[in-house]
Amino acid sequence: MFFNKLKAISYVEVLLTLVIVGVISSIAIPTLKKYSQREELGRQAQKAYLTLNEAMDMSIIDNGPAYKWTFASNSSTTFKQYIVPYLKVARTISTYEVLTKDNMKFKCNSATIAPKIVLTVTVDVNGDKGPNKSGKDIFVFGVNFTDSKVTPSNAVTRKLFENNWKFTDEMWNK
Repeated sequence: MFFNKLKAISYVEVLLTLVIVGVISSIAIPTLKKYSQREELGRQAQKAYLTLNEAMDMSIIDNGPAYKWTFASNSSTTFKQYIVPYLKVARTISTYEVLTKDNMKFKCNSATIAPKIVLTVTVDVNGDKGPNKSGKDIFVFGVNFTDSKVTPSNAVTRKLFENNWKFTDEMWNK
């Protein structure tokens, strides 16, 4: 009966296993967090795009074709009259900026009249929460009243739209 040994894990083996798991976790968790943030901001950018499209569609239902609307010389007045009533506004920040119930900040920047009537709307998809950088959580859309369309307006937003609202490493690391 000399071969009847107890089989157990030693304290050193447990510590070594915990150290290995800790090292792997310290490497993997930041990468997973970054990836998760990228995916979430991409989904929120898509949601902002869909929200603007829906607001435009609802405004057309209530006010008739967009090309027949009366446009004020002030872009914020046009934004306030035709787009804001169809956003789920939680708080009005200023005459040209609103915060929606899902914490998105819509801001009318400018308007062009010729050859098409287009409002430029900047959306901070997570409100005042960081990183507050264009192409990360701030996106620009053109609300085209002539064609009744909402389109991504700057290069980063357009590229994200073309990539099915998914960030690439190149886009994210800029």
